[in-house]
Amino acid sequence: MKIQRAAVIGAGAMGSGIAQVLSAAGVEVLLKDVSDELVERGLANVKRMYDSRVKKEILTRAEADYLLGMVKGTTSYDGFAEADLVIEAALEQIEVKQQIFRELDRLCPPRAVLATNTSALSISEIGAATRRPEKVVGMHFFNPAQTMKLVEVIPGVKTSEETVQWAIGLCRDLRKIPVRVEECPGFLVNRLLFPYMNEALYALQDGAATAEEIDRAVVEFGLPMGPFTLFDMTGIDVCAHVNNFLHTQYGPRFEPARLLQLLMENKQLGQKSGAGFFVHAGGVPHGKDEVRQANPEAARLLEEARRHQKPARSQRPFDAYRVMLPMFNEATYALQEKVVQAGDVDLAMQWGCGMSRGLLTIAEEKGFAWCLSELENYQGELGERFRPSWYLRKLVRAGLHDFSELQRSPVAVS
Repeated sequence: MKIQRAAVIGAGAMGSGIAQVLSAAGVEVLLKDVSDELVERGLANVKRMYDSRVKKEILTRAEADYLLGMVKGTTSYDGFAEADLVIEAALEQIEVKQQIFRELDRLCPPRAVLATNTSALSISEIGAATRRPEKVVGMHFFNPAQTMKLVEVIPGVKTSEETVQWAIGLCRDLRKIPVRVEECPGFLVNRLLFPYMNEALYALQDGAATAEEIDRAVVEFGLPMGPFTLFDMTGIDVCAHVNNFLHTQYGPRFEPARLLQLLMENKQLGQKSGAGFFVHAGGVPHGKDEVRQANPEAARLLEEARRHQKPARSQRPFDAYRVMLPMFNEATYALQEKVVQAGDVDLAMQWGCGMSRGLLTIAEEKGFAWCLSELENYQGELGERFRPSWYLRKLVRAGLHDFSELQRSPVAVS
């Protein structure tokens, strides 16, 4: 099915970014929100995106104006009967999304694919609110959608293979990099990212290193920014919400460090509040090489966290593997559950997180046996956050060194 008309629900940063991506591919877009003010703000965001491309001489003014004209704002569902695709990027609450999808199911033509940009909620549960669950699919764009390449394509229980392949093809037409992810809490990138971020909190909390030292070690390892810079940029309240949700779904591997909750309760939320782990004057992010000032309130809360939650301490000096191994281990859990193909893990982390060094290359460099031994040692010192997957144990028992030695995809090994 060739797409000519689409609609995006939610005119915030994500929705307006998706609208720009669609319009740049020659698709007419309706950008909907609940008020004229929100719609106008979204359209202004799209205009700024096109203005930037003119300034960079990627587009001429005439080309930008033409593509901008393909995005129309609305506060109603008028025109949705002509849509080939709707992408919902509204509030991250299951009840809100289900109500939207009931309306879409009623108003959109039978051919229309209904996609949700949710970063964590159940595609199957959203699809169950419609009479066409086979046409409901997750298309999780990464922020900012207009520049980030990765899209996680997530089928629900009843999503048809035709719909999945159509969504993957659309992503490629939009010049995005699609990775198919079977439905699970956090999907792939967030699921892998949060054990790493949470362990950084524990390392800070037990005095293994400072926030600045941990960030520096991780950047040297191959990430574009450290975990504490990422906490401040994303919003500590947002991170706490996601981590708490994943803890309810996966158990002890995701048990949150006390410090994160204390920061949220005391409104130390990162850039949006002016201070998180670091001080952000005027809410402006730091430059790459700019010296950052530690937040004294975060230091006070760190001492409080240490009094109320005394974590076990590792006897070894801190290095980046302490925070990278939980991420690697969660990837092996995802492979164990057949959530993703092994070849897509590094692709997703590269284009979703900016990793210049593949996550699974840890095994190539160190070997499965080393990874298992290190995880077991950390488990003995620090607890269940480091429990290795049985899949990793199986690979070690088979005498394999890394994923390249598998003749078939790891998810297909019996």
